[in-house]
Amino acid sequence: MKRLLIFAILFAGASLSLIAQKEETLSGSARVKGGFGGPFFGYSQADGQSGAGGGGGGALILNDIFIGGFGQGESFGQRTVGSRRYTTELGFGGFWIGYTYPSHKVIHLYTSLKIGWGNASLRYNDDDPFDNNDINDGVFVLAPELGAEVNVLHWFRIGLTAGYRLVNGIQTLPGFSEGDFNSPTLGVTLRFGGFGYH
Repeated sequence: MKRLLIFAILFAGASLSLIAQKEETLSGSARVKGGFGGPFFGYSQADGQSGAGGGGGGALILNDIFIGGFGQGESFGQRTVGSRRYTTELGFGGFWIGYTYPSHKVIHLYTSLKIGWGNASLRYNDDDPFDNNDINDGVFVLAPELGAEVNVLHWFRIGLTAGYRLVNGIQTLPGFSEGDFNSPTLGVTLRFGGFGYH
């Protein structure tokens, strides 16, 4: 996930050099307005256990749409399997697309969709770094969100959202079944970059 986050930040930084250029697409001329990178923080649940975490990403801004990548992780409560104690975790990364309108207003609509792949895991609570007793299950995740964004400075914005996370692929994780990681979400997104108005 660290590699994906580094790639997303570098991608966003490189995109700043493309501000105000035109790009031809099948749907017409899409104006590349800028790019951004930054962290986000979230709250959700897994099998009734509350959890929190965060991640980061970056994207190019095309008109009122942004397209990029992200990585994130969340940690939930403790669970006993057999005689061992585990921490429930979810980590994933992938594509990040969103829409803001009218983004030049101080407060405006913010919506995004994260499409990712990763692992739902039970992390064994052991101080021995060579004792790998973790249990992992590969997952596919869709996480739409909707809310409002505030333009704090011309290069800094804060989004507050509510959404829902859909997780598919839980098959072998002890004590969990398909749908246990599905959950309403609350999020805070910080975006730093060039948004095409200055």
